[in-house]
Amino acid sequence: MKLKLVSVHKYDYAKVLMLKMRGEKGEEASLELPEKILESIGWRPSINDEVELEASPEVGDLSDWEIALSGQLLKAREGEVTYSCGGLLCTLKETGVATPRNIYLKLRRAR
Repeated sequence: MKLKLVSVHKYDYAKVLMLKMRGEKGEEASLELPEKILESIGWRPSINDEVELEASPEVGDLSDWEIALSGQLLKAREGEVTYSCGGLLCTLKETGVATPRNIYLKLRRAR
């Protein structure tokens, strides 16, 4: 799904950024990522950056993706699902993604 960054927040206690993204159809995603991972792909996230995010129960082909994480289901409510990806949180809202127990998240800057 194609999303646009609507906020970038740095946690004071860690070198981790919280990226909040929104799509044109009302879908939302928030994802915590270490600054080190973002630096390794040469990306300094800023408001209005366009990204592509894929959430799937299968790994699939990772060759075209800049960041790939696996996550385990923490909680699911109607229209909202939260996963833990190695301790980093990812929340998906109104994305139409099923709620499997394990998920693979793939992210790249929009082409």
